[in-house]
Amino acid sequence: MFVIEEKQRQRRPAIRTVKPSLLDPCLRGDPWIERCYIPNCLVVHLNNQPVSLLSGTPLDQSSMNQLMFRMRHRYPRQTYAAAVA
Repeated sequence: MFVIEEKQRQRRPAIRTVKPSLLDPCLRGDPWIERCYIPNCLVVHLNNQPVSLLSGTPLDQSSMNQLMFRMRHRYPRQTYAAAVA
């Protein structure tokens, strides 16, 4: 009877969930921000699919698109020794 309880308590393998980042260079597609039909609401799109909602004005939309583009296409970080040399 004790052996049966131990078999039932066997752990299942843990599945690790990972949230992908829009800044990941391996991520395929190009994210952009678009205005929503709700006032003061913006939608983040990736591969023509809405990903999330943000609060913001139409003026924020253009600056956020520029910021996202710069963050995704920046040069990779360099080590300090390579930057000084």
